Amino acid sequence: MWWEKKNRRIHGTTGERPIDRLKEENLKPLPSSDRYQKFLEEARKVHKDGFLSFDGVRYGVPWQYSGKEVVVRDKNGKIEILYDGKVIAVHEKHYRSRSTVFLKDQYKGLKEAEGMFYPRPRAIKLSSLEVEKRPLGVYESLLEVGTV
Repeated sequence: MWWEKKNRRIHGTTGERPIDRLKEENLKPLPSSDRYQKFLEEARKVHKDGFLSFDGVRYGVPWQYSGKEVVVRDKNGKIEILYDGKVIAVHEKHYRSRSTVFLKDQYKGLKEAEGMFYPRPRAIKLSSLEVEKRPLGVYESLLEVGTV
C-alpha cells in the first residue's frame, strides 16, 4: 500500500523513518466511543416541512415533530435523531451537501390530521338545546330598572 512506502522512507524534517519513530512514541489506544459519543450530539430544530439540517444535509423526521427541538447524533455511519431520549428516525449518513434524505412514512397520517399538529375543533349540532320563551314584557321591565 502507498502508506507503507511513505512510512519506510527517511523523513526530510526528522531524518528518521516514521515506522521506526512510531515505536518510540508509546501511543495508547483510543478510548471507547462511549466516552466521546456525547460530543457527537447536537440539538437541532425540526422545520415545518419535517426536515432538519445536519452537516449540510436535510434529514427527514416524522411530521409530528415539526417545530420541536431534537438531538442528532452521528453514530457508526448512521444519523440518529432522538426526541426525549427516544430514537424517532435513523438514516444512513450522507456526505453530499444540500441533499435531502426522506424518512420512510415521514408524512404518514398527515392527511387524516388535515396538516394540523393537533386535531382541528369541529362544530357539533346540539339538537336537544332549547331556548326559553318569554314574553317581551320581561325585557321591557329590565330596561326600566336602570332608568329611575
